[in-house]
Amino acid sequence: MRIPIVDVNDNLIEYKERDKATNEDIRRISHIWVFNKNREFLIAKRQGTKKVSPNKWGPAAVGSVEEGESYESNAKKEVEEEIGLRNVSFKLFKKLYYENENGKRFSCVFVTSVDMEANQFILQEEEVSEVKWISLEELINWYKKSPNDFIPSMGITISLIKEYQNENKN
Repeated sequence: MRIPIVDVNDNLIEYKERDKATNEDIRRISHIWVFNKNREFLIAKRQGTKKVSPNKWGPAAVGSVEEGESYESNAKKEVEEEIGLRNVSFKLFKKLYYENENGKRFSCVFVTSVDMEANQFILQEEEVSEVKWISLEELINWYKKSPNDFIPSMGITISLIKEYQNENKN
């Protein structure tokens, strides 16, 4: 699988095989946030077999944009593959750049809302071992006590969820 490598302005430089990309290469990532009517956030636990952040909790779905995909088409694919959500509409909340131990990333954060129980999601076994709904307050408390339970970008995610929920109070 080839992924786009971009410059500091998110302009395409080249495509590389995913396993040939280095931590100095800037990649494109899609994050998909799922909320319910109670304003709870769906978190997903990555499978223990994952190369990056195994057994760590993160947003409902996350994926590397691949050759031929846009951020949005990748988000639609990832949310369908990883948690079984089909034909949902979502909106772009924010595009951001960040760096962490896993490298450099441009990320588009997409948001949707569904009325489902956690056990109704269809999980892709190779990617996701578990999902659960959590309030922002519970997530913040858990993250403060055990930050290593989460993917490296979860601190940024929590700050952005606060911002999103303040902007979307209804």
